[in-house]
Amino acid sequence: MKTTRGFTVLELLVVVLIIGLLAALLFPALNRARAAAKTAQCLGNLRQIALAVQMYVNDSNGRLPVLQNRASTTNAVPALDTVLLPYVAGKAGVFDCPADSRDLFTTTGTSYFWNFTVSGQDVGSLFSIVGGSESTRVPLVSDKEGFHPDIPDRVNILYADGHVSKELKFSTSLP
Repeated sequence: MKTTRGFTVLELLVVVLIIGLLAALLFPALNRARAAAKTAQCLGNLRQIALAVQMYVNDSNGRLPVLQNRASTTNAVPALDTVLLPYVAGKAGVFDCPADSRDLFTTTGTSYFWNFTVSGQDVGSLFSIVGGSESTRVPLVSDKEGFHPDIPDRVNILYADGHVSKELKFSTSLP
């Protein structure tokens, strides 16, 4: 009579343990990759917002929009998502950061914060208390909160010259 040899309980436990160790090593890497993907998508949203701001400026004789950061979508004030919506082809999702864990997009209409100190200014003579008159250091739009734990400052920023960055760099020198 021929008997087939199966796995012992010890062998099965060793295999399960090895699979568990591999999974434990893999999950943090997957989480980092997922966070990096959300950061990249957020940077893409800010690039689209930069294009929308530029189109608005072109239509408004070189002036930035006058916007407010509202606490709720029920506030009837000119806001980033309402004024710039026509310039992003009606795609409201551009204003939703994929890493917005507090769901600020749903409650306020956007996951992004407008630097109201530059509202209505002429882009040729731009000045902000945050960044001075150097357009490469004047933030226009940023994440409302530190949504991105994978980057040092936890926020992505759109600067007045149109570039977006994962680094917060501004100047506070006055003229």
